[in-house]
Amino acid sequence: MTKENFFVGLKNPVAIRRLLLNSSKDILDSLKDYDQFEELKAEKAKYIVELKHVIDEIIVLNKKLKGHLPKTPLSGPAKRPSIKKGHKKAHSKKRKSSVASKVDILESELSKVEERLKSLE
Repeated sequence: MTKENFFVGLKNPVAIRRLLLNSSKDILDSLKDYDQFEELKAEKAKYIVELKHVIDEIIVLNKKLKGHLPKTPLSGPAKRPSIKKGHKKAHSKKRKSSVASKVDILESELSKVEERLKSLE
């Protein structure tokens, strides 16, 4: 078998070269984005492990705290005396305001976390 060279004529070689270079650039951008994604995924895994460690530590400290607290004869929640209807409405409003304040606190913490995430990017 003899080795022969074959040449093919291209109608617009400059345009084809430009398209190939743009495709190569797009592929490199995709690889760069994938690399950033992998780094972010590894960082997330690191934070999850750290969070699990902190939660375990909190559980241990909570058990120690319960061990140091005095023992009481009450096994369940304390029983409340009967509440009149007029006082019941005021009590429920206080409870709703405390729940709303907890929601506000959670929303502020969520916004802080979102700001930290944006700074990481």
